[in-house]
This record gives sequence, C-alpha cells and structure tokens, in this order.
Amino acid sequence: MLREWVIAVLALACGLSGLVAWRALRRERVQTARLNAAIQSLDNNDFSQIAVLARNDGPLAPSYRTLNAIGQRLRWGKEELEALVADVTRELRQRKEEAENATRAKSSFIAAASHDLRQPMHAMGLFIARLGQMPLGSGADALVDNLESAVQSMQDLLDGLLNLSQLEAGAVKPEFRAHPVEHTFQAVRAALSAQARAQGLRLRVRPTNLWALTDPALLQRVVMNLGHNALRYTSQGAVLIVCRKVHDGTGVRIDVMDSGRGIDPAHHGRIFQEFYRVDGESSDVSKGMGLGLNIVARTADVLGAALSLRSALGCGARFSVTLPIAQARRIQPEADRHTEQAPGSAHLADLADLRVLLLEPEDSLRAATQGLLVSWGCTVVAEAALAPALLRMQQEDFLPRVLLCDFSLAGPPAMDAVQTAAADLPELGALAMVSRQCGTQLAACLFGAPSDSGLRAQWQDQGVVMLDKPVRPAKLRAWLRRVRAGETAL
Repeated sequence: MLREWVIAVLALACGLSGLVAWRALRRERVQTARLNAAIQSLDNNDFSQIAVLARNDGPLAPSYRTLNAIGQRLRWGKEELEALVADVTRELRQRKEEAENATRAKSSFIAAASHDLRQPMHAMGLFIARLGQMPLGSGADALVDNLESAVQSMQDLLDGLLNLSQLEAGAVKPEFRAHPVEHTFQAVRAALSAQARAQGLRLRVRPTNLWALTDPALLQRVVMNLGHNALRYTSQGAVLIVCRKVHDGTGVRIDVMDSGRGIDPAHHGRIFQEFYRVDGESSDVSKGMGLGLNIVARTADVLGAALSLRSALGCGARFSVTLPIAQARRIQPEADRHTEQAPGSAHLADLADLRVLLLEPEDSLRAATQGLLVSWGCTVVAEAALAPALLRMQQEDFLPRVLLCDFSLAGPPAMDAVQTAAADLPELGALAMVSRQCGTQLAACLFGAPSDSGLRAQWQDQGVVMLDKPVRPAKLRAWLRRVRAGETAL
C-alpha cells in the first residue's frame, strides 16, 4: 500500500514538473518572439515595442532595458540626423536659388551690355571702314589699321557675349535635319581664307560627300569658331578641316587640326570653360577673351554632339565634333560663293548704281552706313522711318533693289508681301510695304537680328539675310556684291 502511494506521489510530482517546465518554455517562446518582433521593428524606425518590453519583469528584463536604452539613443540620433538633413537641404536649396539668380542676373547683364554696346560699336566700325578708304599718310594708315584691329576684337567679344547669353538663357533651339557637311565647309572656307592668307598660313578644307543629322546654323557656328581658334593660335604651317565616318558608319566626325604650339594636357579639363585662357595669354587681346571654346562646348551640347580634344605641347591640336550620320539626298547644286574683300578694297565698280533703301532710326548709324554705301558706288535713299521713306520713293520715283533695315522697323514677317490684300496694310512692316510699293520682292538684309530663333527662322525662310550688330562692312559688302551678281544668300 505504501509503495503504491509513493509511486502515485512521484507520478504527480513528475506531472507537475512537466507542466511547470512546459509553461516556462511557452512563456520564454512568447517573450523571445516579442523580442524578435521588437528588434525587427527597429528597421522601420519603430521604438514603441522596445519601450513596452522594458516595463516587464523576469530574467530577460535587464536585456530589455539595455535594448530600450539603445533604441532610445537610436531614436535621438535619428531625430538629430533628420534635423541636420533638413537644415542642410534648406541651405542647399537656398544656395541653389542664389546661384540660379546670379546666373540669370549675369545672363541679363551680358545681354543688356552687349545690346547697349552694339549700336556705338556698329557706328564705329562703319566710320573706320569709311576712313580707311580715304587717302591718308603712311602714319595715319597704320593708325587706322590698328584702330580697325581693336574694333574687330571688340566686335568678336560682343558676338561671343551675345552667343553666350542666348545659350545660357535657353533661347537657342536646334532644328535638326539632314545636312550636307560640304555646305558648312564651303561657308567656313569662304570666311576663313582671307584670314589664313593674311597670316601666311595654308587653310585646307577637304571636300566631303557625307551628311549629318544636325542644325546647319549651329554646326556652322561650331566649325567656324574652331577654325578661328586654330588660325589664332597657329603661327606657321597649316590648318586642316576634314570629315570622316566613325562608329562603324553610324556617325560622322569633323576634325579641325592645326600645326600650332599645342595645348598642355594640364589645361584640357578647363579649356572649354568661359573666360579661361591658357597661361601667358591673359594680356594678349588678339588671342580672344576665352569665350570661343566655351561657346563651342555649349553649342555642341545643344546639338547633342560629342566634343573632344587631342593635343600636346609642340604637337598642334585636334578638336573633333561627332554627329549622327544622315542619308544623303539629291539637292540642287549651290552657286559658287564669292570671296569677301576688305572694305578698303579699290574694286568698287561692282556696286556702282546699286539702288539701296536704308532704314535706320539712329542718326549717327544712318549717316555712317549711308556714307559707306555711297563710297562703294551705291545709290542710297536713307530715312529714319518707313513713312517718309515711302513718300520719298514715290516723289523721286526711286525703286530700290536692296532694302537695308534695322530690325526694329522690319515689322512682322509677311510670306507674300506683294500679293497682300489692302486690308492688311496697317499690319505690314517695312519689308512688306516697300516690296508692295515696288511691285516685287526685294533683296533684304535686317540689322540687329532677333534672339527668338523661331522668328529668325521665319525671316530666313523668306530669303531675308540677318546680320547681328555690329555689322562688319566686309560681310555686308560681300553680300551686296552677290545681290548685284544675282544671288541673295549670305
């Protein structure tokens, strides 16, 4: 009997022990699961579950409290980091706005300054060109040449500032189309040949039959600036401009190479920055103001073209522009371009009796331009506004062949000025009204081209030549000679 009681007591004790052990194990599992969930909640920056566990008692309570302290520090660190990030972000945003405002202010200043300086520079260039045609002593001739060189440098700087301001303002919108690279090469060859001859250099522009997908006007600006830069830094030898296929025939690369002194690789990373010039050139104004290559880089970026440089001291330089290739198309051959001559050239008979109507609101510019045109042999009627010009044309029975007009008087583009209905006359500008009175469309040139690329394109679609102020006399005279020869394109 006693034995049976002992066995029963032992069985009961074992059962109670197992129950206690099971409940303890179950409690540990629950607490461990809560601990794991609390730790995982830290990934989501949730510290509340750790704080709840820290209020519990038991063998794991010290660990809970330690973990809660760590979580508290993490929460404080997170809050401090968020506040720091917010402060830095606010400061960066403020500095970004200040930089953007400074950039806009700089662009506005450059545009305004270049615009205000163009009028007197335009008049100065015309007066100097007229002065150069007069018989002067040898000393005076040298002074005129030096003065003309200084004005040319100022005009180059103003052109660069205007191009730079337009690029920074985002006013340059490319119009991509298939373009024969040879047309660009012809324009560059005609524009740079005289400069190369004056420096005793050989300018070689290899003919090409390749086409590129690009904006022709912007591509010409890029190649022209690279050509000017190559001639400027080459004292002897030659400048070579070529075009070849690259990237397995999917692209074309235009290379402008020179035999100049080359560029140290240390300058390659900064050579395309605005106003940057290689050491030793800061006092040489004839080397430019450090805008040409920056304009090239910005224009190439607008075109989506790859621009690269390969050069070393004593080895010349090669600037390359890579564009997508385009399928060649059949086009009418262009007439050969006439080479520009200096405004002081003695060959003036080709402009004799060319009838020109000049509309220029500023008295000094009108007098300077009229005097220069008359010295070239042109017959000129010059007025400050459209109404007196039309009246004078009627009174003197003057039918001009050429209209030279300041852009402010040009009015809106009219696609067919001669056939425009009488009801639309009040809305027509100078070109349309003069063409209507003459009964034919005139060869027209606008001084002070608009910055709006769309408006500029509308005028150019009508065959109107656009010249930025200050107008270079040699360029104007070359166009007038082409008009006289039956061409009107610039």
